[in-house]
Amino acid sequence: MAAPDAVDANLMYRLLVQGVTDYAIYMLDPQGVISNWNAGAERAKGYRAHEIVGRHFSCFYGEEERSRGVPHQGLETARRTGRFEAEGWRVRKDGSRFWAHVVIEAIHGEDGRLLGFAKITRDCTERRLQAERLEETSANLDLALAHMSQGLCLVDARRRLILCNARFREILVLDAALTQRGTPLSAILRRLIRDEGVGSGEPGARPLRPFRPAGAAIPLSRDLTRQGRTIAVTTRALPTGGWVSTVEDVTERRRIEDSILHMAHHDALTGLPNRAAFGAHLERALAANGATAVLCLDLDRFKAINDTFGHPAGDALLRTVAERLRGVLRGSGMIARLGGDEFVVALAGTGDGRPIEGLAERLIEAVGQPLEIDGHLAHVGVSVGIAVGPRDGADSDTLFRNADIALYRAKAAGRNTYRFYETGMDALAAARNLLQLELRDAVQTGDLRLHYQPVMDLRRDGVGGFEALLRWPHPQRGSVPPDTFIPIAEETGLITRLGAWVLREACREAAVWPEEIRVAVNVSAVQFARGSLEEVVTLALAVSGLAPHRLELEITESVLMSDSEAVVACLHRLRRMGVRVALDDFGTGHSSLSYLRLFPFDRIKIDRSFIREIGRPENVAIVRAVRALAADLGAAITVEGIETQEQLAFVRGLDCEEAQGFLFSRPLPASDLAPFLATRPTARAA
Repeated sequence: MAAPDAVDANLMYRLLVQGVTDYAIYMLDPQGVISNWNAGAERAKGYRAHEIVGRHFSCFYGEEERSRGVPHQGLETARRTGRFEAEGWRVRKDGSRFWAHVVIEAIHGEDGRLLGFAKITRDCTERRLQAERLEETSANLDLALAHMSQGLCLVDARRRLILCNARFREILVLDAALTQRGTPLSAILRRLIRDEGVGSGEPGARPLRPFRPAGAAIPLSRDLTRQGRTIAVTTRALPTGGWVSTVEDVTERRRIEDSILHMAHHDALTGLPNRAAFGAHLERALAANGATAVLCLDLDRFKAINDTFGHPAGDALLRTVAERLRGVLRGSGMIARLGGDEFVVALAGTGDGRPIEGLAERLIEAVGQPLEIDGHLAHVGVSVGIAVGPRDGADSDTLFRNADIALYRAKAAGRNTYRFYETGMDALAAARNLLQLELRDAVQTGDLRLHYQPVMDLRRDGVGGFEALLRWPHPQRGSVPPDTFIPIAEETGLITRLGAWVLREACREAAVWPEEIRVAVNVSAVQFARGSLEEVVTLALAVSGLAPHRLELEITESVLMSDSEAVVACLHRLRRMGVRVALDDFGTGHSSLSYLRLFPFDRIKIDRSFIREIGRPENVAIVRAVRALAADLGAAITVEGIETQEQLAFVRGLDCEEAQGFLFSRPLPASDLAPFLATRPTARAA
């Protein structure tokens, strides 16, 4: 019985090579006996499998090769080095010979034991015969010239043409009469110059003149133009005093080279210079004039639009932004795209008091103009960080780094604004980078926690549910506010992983609450955009055992910035599962009312900003209008930010279903919920 690894090798052989007919492929055992035989081998050598399997592979060699031990030598080489490769004459079943390219590969088992050899033979007879015929006719110069892809001409010491090939005439568009043996080279050049003035590809180059290469064996090269084509000419001097020249039509090659060069220095999406080109430009600008400003630009809200509308829409937005930035600069500086939604501007000659602030304001204004995406208006902003050399850096790396640091300050200041670099910003940037690393570690080690703020049912005067809120108890910093670390999580992509963890943890902890208590979880637009939300929700419910109707997903208008069929379909599928959906922070966006027609929300949460100043008549009017609208839509109302009895009395007067705020309780850790519920009735029990 064959060893298991040998059986596996044979099975692999049959699966991989039995259908190959262009190559003779067969297996040898360690002694060189044939154990497998494919259709290509049968076709190439004439043996059926049953005729050859079991015979030694040396039967394909001629008597002379066998007497010299050639088969054995090849097998030993493969055994020793793992591979043998050679060419030579082999013999078919009918006695005819063919020229074969042979490869023998040693095959070893997992334990290192030699299992045998794989032998691949290709019939190269025709190639061999062609090579022999070419060798026989190599003395014929006309044949060699006729097979050249380049044009070639030979000129004697008197500058007369000795010979040229047809390709030479074709490339330079010359008739045969002008290229006869003995024709003066000057006559050919006069024809070229008369036709259109042949010159080098360089601007302002003079027409090509007759010349004699200086120095034997020193090649001279140049590009010529001929009827709109680019011709590469290489000339090499000969010991006899003449020279040989080759010409080649390199129009397409030069076009490709120029394209590659352009791509190497430009962004493919916007056509702007890229990071490498910008760095080189900035170095030159600083060397010529140290008074150079660098403005780092980063789009605000681009990620939300890209995730909501899709990457094609995001690409279109970036192209539009690039055009707007070009329009502001009008060639007065260099603008480049660094990647993603990052751009950078270099402005030379800023030491004379040039109003950089005005440029930054115009850039912000231009980018901030609304643009249409798929029939909907979208808004993005831009934050700008500015560093001015040599004050903020005498070299390009320092200047760029400091502009980037100033950019982070602009983002921290509320975005859609600009900031100049100031001494000390380095420390702030370093602190932010450290916080980002610590957040990543906290996510990795599970150091974040959930707290829960009660949502009170005003009609039943009891607890209706809890909203899950993410908290970060840092061992050294103390409690890090969510508005500090959530933006970092969004920028770094950690928000998706965090969101999935929050869903699982909230469902797990809510499963032990009274059955009438629900849990609300905030969901980001990124989770919808990446198409994983349904899977995460389903898994969280299944693992926890929580009933779907006890889970409420809170979404903001960023999720519904377009009537994306995928987003709306996802919401409907979640509703059919029994999960409730609430529209959070209602009234704070650009068009909250328009989103109510896209999806039948179970609940609308009125933002705390309308309740904080309830004494203002316009706020009162807005809350009344939203309450009436929700009633017409069949949605419940939850009012956030209740902190005083006056605010509570107001929302009770409007017959709002639920309220949430510090008046009832601050967010509590899961361990404090049972004592809290013990002193207050639930909505059903009330």
